[in-house]
Amino acid sequence: MTSLELGIAAASATEGMQEALALGRAGTVYLCHPFLVHAAQPHGGKTPRFMAQPPLFPKVPFKLDRADGNYSLVEKAILAGLSRGGL
Repeated sequence: MTSLELGIAAASATEGMQEALALGRAGTVYLCHPFLVHAAQPHGGKTPRFMAQPPLFPKVPFKLDRADGNYSLVEKAILAGLSRGGL
């Protein structure tokens, strides 16, 4: 699935869902799960605002088939998103 196809599917699957705003003072940083559906809000200010989305790579590759079930929180979120258990 391409990024465009994924974006279209995510928009369709989440249409009408309750929104939660993330508000913070200048310099606030939010670390979000890569599967988080998000959108920008209209900018009502007079000064520019900036947003960066640098990739954050895990220390070790995700392993979604651990025999011991000792998954990281991100792995659990991925499994829950795949409907294979997790959280």
